[in-house]
Amino acid sequence: MRRSEALYQPSYRDIVDELSQPVAVFDNYFNLIYANLQFNEHVSRKPTSLFELLPNTANIDTQQIQQTLLIDGRWQSHVESQTQSGQSLYLTLTSLNSDGRQRYVATFEFSLLVTAPNLSFIHQKDPLTSLPNRYSFLERLRQRIVSAEQDPNFAILYFDIDHFKDINELYGHEAGDQLLNACAEKIRDMLRKSDVLARLSGDEFAAMVEYGEDHEMPYLCHRLMRSFERPVSVGRQTFQVSISIGIAFYPDQGTTEQQLLINAERAMFAAKKSGRAQFQLFDRKLSLKNEAQQRMVESLRFSLQYEPEQFSAAYQPLYNLQTGEFKGVEVLSRWCSPELGQVAPDKFIALAEARGLINLHSARMFALIERDVLSWCHGNEHYSPVIAVNVSVQQIDDQAFQSLILTLNEKVKAANWQLELEVIESQLMTLTDRVIEQFTQWREVGIRIAIDDFGTGYSCLAYLHQLPIDKLKIDRQFLKTKTQSRKEDQIIYAILSMANALNIEVLAEGIESDEQRERLQQLGCQTGQGFGLAKPQPWHKRLMAALPAL
Repeated sequence: MRRSEALYQPSYRDIVDELSQPVAVFDNYFNLIYANLQFNEHVSRKPTSLFELLPNTANIDTQQIQQTLLIDGRWQSHVESQTQSGQSLYLTLTSLNSDGRQRYVATFEFSLLVTAPNLSFIHQKDPLTSLPNRYSFLERLRQRIVSAEQDPNFAILYFDIDHFKDINELYGHEAGDQLLNACAEKIRDMLRKSDVLARLSGDEFAAMVEYGEDHEMPYLCHRLMRSFERPVSVGRQTFQVSISIGIAFYPDQGTTEQQLLINAERAMFAAKKSGRAQFQLFDRKLSLKNEAQQRMVESLRFSLQYEPEQFSAAYQPLYNLQTGEFKGVEVLSRWCSPELGQVAPDKFIALAEARGLINLHSARMFALIERDVLSWCHGNEHYSPVIAVNVSVQQIDDQAFQSLILTLNEKVKAANWQLELEVIESQLMTLTDRVIEQFTQWREVGIRIAIDDFGTGYSCLAYLHQLPIDKLKIDRQFLKTKTQSRKEDQIIYAILSMANALNIEVLAEGIESDEQRERLQQLGCQTGQGFGLAKPQPWHKRLMAALPAL
């Protein structure tokens, strides 16, 4: 029995229900799949996903959580929902992966300020470094905010040790713990005695620093960077490490303890994205962008769950470029939100993937496809036109998605169409045996496999040879250039020759003019699509008309 399945068997559930701590289990999209009795008794409103528990200011996506889990082994956050008695909660999330099934287990702790009035967070210490822990730091920060009317000049610095996970894995946890202590001492030595330094989790630290002038914070960060340029000695080992730092000022960049800490953390992530070993000030424009993204996520979730009619399907015809014959359609999603207007697919599809909503979106699109395809069965018995749908790589090994796709396949086959699944090339860089196995299983039931945006990732003969695929879709960038040398034509010809040797069909995307169509005909490309041939449009019989001759 799989470990993740065993957790939900009665005997295991009884054990977890007896725990004094609230416990919840989330699937790989962070949707709630199980909560013990303590959770149900104490949490004031039961969520459907992890994100409903987080503060509104915490614009965190799955990539950030998974990155922290990969580095630290756990991810922690304040919980927006209080208990029935008004207590605050903090959660610690850990990852559980058994037999390829990803699960996330959350345990919850009560605020000691409420449950034990005689015990202050100030006395809560991190057992490894003896620094204040996250809860103690948040309480000190809350108290500092209360006194800010008299003395408002302070900032939060958020530290992360770059590539700490690599050192931990190579030299072991004992060496890693010693390195954490040494780094904490380095940081502590650069701060005033009145400044508060805390270890938040893993290799992340935060400091509450007083200042007189704004320029003091960048100066302090430069000094910290220079300090870490010197090797760190741990026993007989010497490590060359660096840190990334984020800065958030009170009150301009946060007026509550959660806002300040989250904004400092965002600035730290910006420093890491920019190359690590540097510091970044919190960027209000980035914050506004994140807040707008969060509003879009909330609207997307609501629309998919309660008003799916906001989503429609547009169909773009595919043609044989040599004969003009209709070959099929690609299904494209459209979202018209009453609140946001017409939202571009490249914006909301990525959010649906990041926030665990992609299956809800697929279910809606598949329902539209079934309705439209069944309204007009293709009558040509000599061939079945293709109906191509886009699939996220995270759905390939998802059991709920398997059920959706197999049902759709049966429906379109009954109408004499052939289902084709498109996966973006760049998403296949982590090619696994499970992906190959799933592609093979889909092909066995008559589903075609296409690689989308081919040529934009790390195109490799090795994975083309391994993958059981039927079609390559050449990215539109190879058609845009109008240079005399036509290097792009040579690339297209090379792709066509390679695909022909492997018995793989090639389709050119983004055809916008007769000149591009003629170029592709001369190069021997068989299939194409684009606005220059036909725009995406609602379902109707005229979709199946042949392409006019040049």
